[in-house]
Amino acid sequence: MSRTVFALVAIGAAVIAIALGVAWQRKMSDREAMNQAKTVQPAPSPAAPTVTSPPETKPAETPNPTAAIMAPSFDVARIDPDGRAVIAGRAAPGAKIVLLDGGKEIAHGEADNRGEWVLLVQEPPLGPGQHELRVVQHIEGRAPVTSEQAVVAVVPKPAPGSNEQTLVMIAPPGSVPTLVQPPTTAGTPKSGDLQLSTLDYDQHGQMTVTGKAAPGGHVRAYIDDKLIGEGAAGKDGTWRLAPNAPIAPGKHTLRLDKLGTDGKPTARLELPFDRQEAVSVTGDTRQLYVVHGDNLWNIARAHYGEGLRYTLIFNANKDQIRDPNLIYPGQVFSLPKAD
Repeated sequence: MSRTVFALVAIGAAVIAIALGVAWQRKMSDREAMNQAKTVQPAPSPAAPTVTSPPETKPAETPNPTAAIMAPSFDVARIDPDGRAVIAGRAAPGAKIVLLDGGKEIAHGEADNRGEWVLLVQEPPLGPGQHELRVVQHIEGRAPVTSEQAVVAVVPKPAPGSNEQTLVMIAPPGSVPTLVQPPTTAGTPKSGDLQLSTLDYDQHGQMTVTGKAAPGGHVRAYIDDKLIGEGAAGKDGTWRLAPNAPIAPGKHTLRLDKLGTDGKPTARLELPFDRQEAVSVTGDTRQLYVVHGDNLWNIARAHYGEGLRYTLIFNANKDQIRDPNLIYPGQVFSLPKAD
């Protein structure tokens, strides 16, 4: 082999060796770079857990003990002379109902889905004498509610041959029971705060008129446009006028004016009435002419000082009063003297 060929072979081998070395170095460099990249690159952090709020639930609705709720009331009160009774009324649907006599439970039941209830008082019956019945409504989760109304009854004492009936009145709401007055839709004569309560006269025509107005309010009364009296309402708002001149029998018109600070009427009432010749069957001389809004309880309270004395008027006028709950404008009652 010539020197020239040998030299070429040697040069070729050297070139191949150099190429292999460069390739090997590149490969090592790439691996080292990859290892470094793996070492430097942080591992991906685990995904943060997703926090989900529990589904919102509304608290169970509980009755509000302070929320307004209808008070129980009476519709019917039937009490026999022997004290057996049927009492009915209204309350909240489904309410438990307890009937009290002077604070003592005497019957209980439940209102239906329309709020109507009926209670029987049978054994024992109501005893002779006066009773004041009220009803209490019980609803779970609420405070008991007592009726603003009351049933006032007087059960007669048993007596041989007696046909005396039980006197029963359903009293409307108020701190002092007053008798329900159902026979007229006109109601109590009223204009603003001026109100007529009673109109009565004796056999000589001496008349008394009572009513209500704002405390201190000045009231004038006229008969057939003639001034018959004036005065001021007291601290409790009541006023009373008693004209000196008697009223002649026949038809008249009563006019009431409440005066303002300037002396001019701020409220006015006019009421026709018939002053009748009435003679008391009991020998008493006082007569009362029934006007719209009158009731036995209020009349007794005005003339005898307490409503429970309505029995005096009832017993003196049984020929006109069959039911103490029902008296009518135009009736004339005797007012017996108090014991």
